[in-house]
Amino acid sequence: MKVVKPDRLDAVTQIADHLLDRKTILLNLEDTNRETARRLIDFLNGVAYAINGNLKKVANCTYVITPSNVDVSGEQIKESQDASNGIV
Repeated sequence: MKVVKPDRLDAVTQIADHLLDRKTILLNLEDTNRETARRLIDFLNGVAYAINGNLKKVANCTYVITPSNVDVSGEQIKESQDASNGIV
């Protein structure tokens, strides 16, 4: 799983490359301006669709994007968020 916190639109290609490499992305958009966040979500939703993946909103400004070989349940998402926040 790759946790990303982009602040600019040009990060989208690197994030898409992670998806194409079949990695799950935890996308944190807390510090991203609204217009850039919308464009990132639109583009990455298209990438997820193209690879038969999925994009799910898991919290305010936080999304999980999975390739087709990954199925994420609600409990797995919470554990990932806790780990990314340093909670064990």
